[in-house]
Amino acid sequence: MSRRYADPVEVRVGGLQLGRLPVLPAGVDASAAPTAFIWRGRLHVVCAVLDHWTQRLPWWREPSGASGDAEPAGAGQTGAEPAGADPGDESLPGRFPDLEREVWRVEASAGRLMQTGVYDLTKDDRWRLVRVAD
Repeated sequence: MSRRYADPVEVRVGGLQLGRLPVLPAGVDASAAPTAFIWRGRLHVVCAVLDHWTQRLPWWREPSGASGDAEPAGAGQTGAEPAGADPGDESLPGRFPDLEREVWRVEASAGRLMQTGVYDLTKDDRWRLVRVAD
């Protein structure tokens, strides 16, 4: 069984954590991998990184706080750009910010006497815990 969350967490990445590195799958950069995170006031030490991937976010949704208007992104757009517009200009209507986020599936424990659990951490504009598997 797994539970979904959207809780912000503080994550420590790279380097030694408590004298050891977590087990990493082949091809994962150790300097970018989470080694510990604080969730609900408790420190969880990462024992192993089980998987790492990039997740595409729905293109029709802008990240929260990106736009002050209530109209959905792209609504009312004709698809035409103003004459002389720079194609790389992110402020133009119909342009979307980077809509990908990193997902790290880790095995972590909240202490020596606690059992390990599987956690999904995401990183886009900030770190969040999005899933816990029992």
